[in-house]
Amino acid sequence: MPTLSDYLAFKAQRMAALREKLAAPDAAPAPLRAVARVASGSGVRPVSIREFTIVTDSAPALAGYNLGPTAPELLLASLASCLAHTYLIVAANRGAQFETLEVEVTAQIDFRGILEVTPDAPIAPSGLAYIARVSGDVSDDELHQIRTEVEHLCPVFRALVEPVPVSGRVERTAS
Repeated sequence: MPTLSDYLAFKAQRMAALREKLAAPDAAPAPLRAVARVASGSGVRPVSIREFTIVTDSAPALAGYNLGPTAPELLLASLASCLAHTYLIVAANRGAQFETLEVEVTAQIDFRGILEVTPDAPIAPSGLAYIARVSGDVSDDELHQIRTEVEHLCPVFRALVEPVPVSGRVERTAS
């Protein structure tokens, strides 16, 4: 069975090929798209991303059915996944030998803010923190350097620590 170290060697090869493609004069950013459609009778929000569907829902206290994670939980999942992937990218670039890798992201959410119960309660999740758990033949100094690179290169981490503007609009559709 292939190990994580084997995968990192494979990843390094794939990234080298992709870097070559991205160096072409006609290379462009990759578009991203997610669409949430509210199910009329339940309020459940399936989200379509490429050929995947993720069911999102609320807890029963907010009239949900607990059929899937909430959007704030998906934010944490997105950060955890992106950090883990970026750790793999940096490790592959450096030839680091990870045997295992796990990223845990934690936060809290104060529904008093969202439901306007307490005016000064935060609305956004707060106290975001992560722990990357790594085993393998890598020194503490190298792990520190890898962490610094990861936090510089991880797209979701960067979007959270240096928020990007979000534009929005409402379009009326036929019923």
